[in-house]
Amino acid sequence: MSAWGIVALCLLGLAVLIFVLSYICMRLACRCYRSVTADLNKTLDRPDYRECKEQILKGRDWIEAQQPETVEIPSFDGLHLRAELIVHPHARGTLMLFHGWYGSTVTDFGYAIQEYYDRNLNLLLVHQRAQGRSEGRYMTFGIRERHDVHSWTKWHAAHFGQELPIVLAGLSMGATTVLMACGEPFDENVRGVIADCGFTTPHDIIASVVRSMHLPAKLIVPLIGMQTRLFAGFGLREYSTVEAMRHMTLPIFFAHGEADTFVPCRMSVEAYEACQSKDKILLLAPNATHGKSFPRAPEKYRACLNDLFDRALS
Repeated sequence: MSAWGIVALCLLGLAVLIFVLSYICMRLACRCYRSVTADLNKTLDRPDYRECKEQILKGRDWIEAQQPETVEIPSFDGLHLRAELIVHPHARGTLMLFHGWYGSTVTDFGYAIQEYYDRNLNLLLVHQRAQGRSEGRYMTFGIRERHDVHSWTKWHAAHFGQELPIVLAGLSMGATTVLMACGEPFDENVRGVIADCGFTTPHDIIASVVRSMHLPAKLIVPLIGMQTRLFAGFGLREYSTVEAMRHMTLPIFFAHGEADTFVPCRMSVEAYEACQSKDKILLLAPNATHGKSFPRAPEKYRACLNDLFDRALS
């Protein structure tokens, strides 16, 4: 074989290797994930959950004691999406909770779940697409999930009537999901939003994680983006919370831990600054890591929640 032939084979082999490695990265980031609560104690022994372990386990037990009803809706693209519904006998509204990446309502909201219910709220514990009990092959970092939010609000109107108000709440990717959903108008029953430690775009969060691993983001992230286009059907820059917030008019509460090393705090600040709502709150919790603003700054967090619920549900 000639020297040029050897070079061509080496280049072809390198291209195949890069394609395979970027596909593996995409699969790790976006693949469906079902079993986050299969061994909850093991999950909660991780450093990022350990400080809230007892509260989360109490929340898990409380949810199970309520014997929630499983509800199901079709997504805009033909998936079966599922959630658990806990009805309050004197509900003044419904709180829809959207968990994060590789998460669940139990791990992300368990430490405060009963507290939300005690505010006289129905709770809809949503399983995001490709996670938990909802169908889907790939997570899309809020790109398709944002349409699922609108599907759930329409189900709510059909189930409870148009008069019962809704507040949307999300943590991490769940926050990005509800923020992106605000880019399209809601019916009047959607009254407010809680967004805790959301990221701006799939591209931004993947690039941030890649850089934290001391890898070349400018080389790797475009390759992952190629794979998400080919296999998961979405682009990493397809939509952003910043773009959605330019259309935002509802009362909204942003929260983010200043010590968050997974989703940089600046991403919530960017969304807050772009937000056009005249009724917006931003809480930056000192020393709070990812998703831990509430347990690290409970009094300030509760005060912000009270303000949000009072205005949204009045």
